[in-house]
Amino acid sequence: MPAEIEPDSPAPPPREPEAPAEEVPAEEVPEPAAPMSFRAMAVLGGVMSVGVALVLGLTLLVGGGPGEGGTGRSNAAGTVPSVAGRSLPEATSALASRRLAIGSVVRIPSSLPPGQVVRTTPGSGSPAPEGTAVTVYVSSGTGDERSHDKVIVPYLLGVDGLQARQVAHQLGLRLDLPEGGGRISAQRPEPGAEVSRGSSIRVTLG
Repeated sequence: MPAEIEPDSPAPPPREPEAPAEEVPAEEVPEPAAPMSFRAMAVLGGVMSVGVALVLGLTLLVGGGPGEGGTGRSNAAGTVPSVAGRSLPEATSALASRRLAIGSVVRIPSSLPPGQVVRTTPGSGSPAPEGTAVTVYVSSGTGDERSHDKVIVPYLLGVDGLQARQVAHQLGLRLDLPEGGGRISAQRPEPGAEVSRGSSIRVTLG
C-alpha cells in the first residue's frame, strides 16, 4: 500500500517589521553658575551705594533735611525765639536773625536784674511769620542796658514808620524817617548790626 503523502502545511504569514524605538533625549541639567568673584561683588556694592546716596541726596534737596522745609530754612525759623533772661541787645539780635520786628519795648517790675528780658508777646515758640512785631518786656530799674555803648539794629522791614521811630528811640537809636506815611521797605544798617548808641537808621518807605 503506497504511503500517503501529507499535504504541505501552509507557511506562516510574514511578520511585520517592528518600528525602531524612539530615542528619548536625555534631560539637560543646567550647569551651576560660577561663583561671583570678589571684584564683581565689590563693583556691585559700589553701584548700590552710589544709588542709595543719590536717592538720599534728591530727598534732602526736594524735601529738605530733618525738621526743614523745602526752602532750606531751619525749623526754628517762623517761631519766636526764647530771649527771657537775656539783655535787650541780645534779644534784638535773636529776633533780627529770624526777621522778626520789635513792636515795642515795655519796662516792668521784675525779680530779674534790670535790663534783662522778662518775656515777649507773642511768647517763646509761638508761630511768627516773617515781619511779625514782637513786644519785648524788660525788667525795670537803674543801671539797665542804656549804660552800654553798643546797640543792635532791630528788624524794621514791614513796620509802620511811626512805630519804627518809637522802637528805635526805646533802643537808644534815631530813625531818619522820610516824609509821608507807609511801611519800611529798606533799612540801613542791616538788621542785627552792632552800632553805637545814638546812631541813626536810614529807612525807605514803600
